[in-house]
Amino acid sequence: MDAPQRHIDDGRGLWRYAERIEVRCPRCARAGHVRAPRGQDGEVRFACAGCGFDAATVSCCGLHAAQRDWYGPVRLYGRRPCGYCGHQWICVDRVHDGRPAHPPQRLSVRCRVCARESEVEVQTTPHRGHEPRDPHLGLPLLLLEPTRHGLLWAYNAEHLDELRRYVAATQRERLRSAGNASMVSRLPAWMKLARHRGAMLKALDRLQARLGADGGTAPVATPTRAPSRVRVDEAAARRARVARRRRG
Repeated sequence: MDAPQRHIDDGRGLWRYAERIEVRCPRCARAGHVRAPRGQDGEVRFACAGCGFDAATVSCCGLHAAQRDWYGPVRLYGRRPCGYCGHQWICVDRVHDGRPAHPPQRLSVRCRVCARESEVEVQTTPHRGHEPRDPHLGLPLLLLEPTRHGLLWAYNAEHLDELRRYVAATQRERLRSAGNASMVSRLPAWMKLARHRGAMLKALDRLQARLGADGGTAPVATPTRAPSRVRVDEAAARRARVARRRRG
């Protein structure tokens, strides 16, 4: 009988894997990576080797970034008392897929008490939410794999390896000091189920193959579906009918 595979959650957070993130260029979709400083604040940069696209921001605490270049969803937020009846508060809280070309400074909001509109000053900030994106610049991740249970993703090879070790483990433990904010503890429930282990390992294999195709720099090939035998036979029959008409 094989010994059980063990995985011990030591409390390592997701941000620990965010020093090098495999992403796609938002302009040409070529694979590349975002580099962040190790263990300190500093500049985060992405430079595309294909089209020359360049983006940078400032890292804070290894994960959250100051507002400079951001290519993911943005949040428009603001609040104030109603300018007519004084009701507190009238609020703006909207999420957009990308940063507007000209972010608004103010938006009109209708008071739910007096039904009159007041101008509310709004701020535009990066919205990280739960989407699988690079947390520094909001770039789309390279390592994405849809499954019937949910979307599997990873930042890089190290992150991918940790996911594999966790999924493959039949005995999972957590250190007392780990808390409940580790990368592993925040995984969705469907990834933790033993009955999904086989499907998850196959999906992780596909991500690993994609990463190793060319050091993570080759674009993902889109498979083309071969024509079915039925369609081929129908096309041959049509050509034969046309030929008979011409001979007749």
